[in-house]
Amino acid sequence: MTGSSQPLVPQGFDPLLLNHWLWWKLICHEADGDSFQRLFEKVMQRVDPDFVPVRPYGNIGDRKNDGMLLDEQAGVVYQVYSPDDLKQAETKKKIEEDLAGAVEHWGDKGLSRWVFVYNVRRGLPPDIPAVLVEQGRLYPNIALGHTSSDDLWEQLRGLSLQQRSEVLGAPVGYEHLFFYGGDASADTLARIRDGCFVLAHDPMVPFNMASIAEAIQPRSALGPPLHITPLVEDEDWQAAFEHQKALVSRALARSADLLPRFAVFSIAPIPLIVHLGFLLSDRVETDLFQFRRERGAWSWPEQTTDIAHQAISLTGVPDSELTGVGPVVLRVSLSEVVRAADTRAVLGEPLVELDIAIADPDKGWLQSPAQLDELRQRYLQALKGIRRRIPGCDGLHLFYAGPAAGAILLGQCVNPRMDPQLALYEFSFQRDPRYRLAGVLAEEDAL
Repeated sequence: MTGSSQPLVPQGFDPLLLNHWLWWKLICHEADGDSFQRLFEKVMQRVDPDFVPVRPYGNIGDRKNDGMLLDEQAGVVYQVYSPDDLKQAETKKKIEEDLAGAVEHWGDKGLSRWVFVYNVRRGLPPDIPAVLVEQGRLYPNIALGHTSSDDLWEQLRGLSLQQRSEVLGAPVGYEHLFFYGGDASADTLARIRDGCFVLAHDPMVPFNMASIAEAIQPRSALGPPLHITPLVEDEDWQAAFEHQKALVSRALARSADLLPRFAVFSIAPIPLIVHLGFLLSDRVETDLFQFRRERGAWSWPEQTTDIAHQAISLTGVPDSELTGVGPVVLRVSLSEVVRAADTRAVLGEPLVELDIAIADPDKGWLQSPAQLDELRQRYLQALKGIRRRIPGCDGLHLFYAGPAAGAILLGQCVNPRMDPQLALYEFSFQRDPRYRLAGVLAEEDAL
């Protein structure tokens, strides 16, 4: 006999999915026509990005169309119905009138399929499929179908937890990671204003969401975390950059209406982290967090140590303008020393070598957001020095040894129109040479 107090979870059982299913049944049971139509729209917009919801407009109404998928070859029109009780005669009349109206308004605009969407609480009247067959004889060029609220759930259950939560809200027990929308109370508006979207950059390891929720306090999360998890296969960095760009673009588009602040958490290879910052740019308001391995937490420590109080220096900027043309190396030594011998093993003797460093690099150096501000100042000074003193710079080569939050920051500081292309390198101590080019960030790579 074991001493465990935890019940065994049956294989294949998903408590979060069960929670959402129960919530779905309750919502459908209570839904009237308008609320069920809004629920249908939320699901369809996530099932098919091409879905277009339709609202009544003035005296022309909705032209017998509650949502559609239309293109040059084919078109689908949906009609939504959610009475208190599905009655045979009323449902038959609804189908006949709405289908005739849809054909009148959309028949010459590519209509090829018409779908009757209904909220079923106690089952479908038995003759409804027969009505659709009968109507199909009147409109042989249009495929007729029906979708119940149960069918709609089967589509929703196949989506990600994040997408389901956007429709139904947070599963019970996960409320601290989700924002519930739907009302315009002062408290809700304050949560939007003071909240943030959690951006989890986690291609290497899943994050502890409870630790992240603690780190962003007193802010609250506006919705489920946005996961940026690019695939890195066989060191194909270009493919990883393209995948990451698509993921970030989608995350920014999803949250654009709220003009949000992002709380960014990253454990990833340095090239991907800098690239993430480059995509976010300084136009996106961010709070950057660093994982504290010794504490197993993301939150900033309440007190800093002497390690954190080392000043950051910038050296190597010429005193006057140079006339030569060539690469510029920027070594950033915060957690470890970036050795000149290692960078020269890759590039040889560059036009200029710049160093941003602290006197005694240490993995525990970053202990407060104020240190990130100092790093930003030194990096911007380096970029300014390149523009003014090294006009012949044909590329800036970044060799970075420092915390993830600092790497995001450097990427955000790059102005792709004003600054030279930024070459990113991946480090491996056991390789010769130890640095290898991962990719180059140019203006066309920005969002």
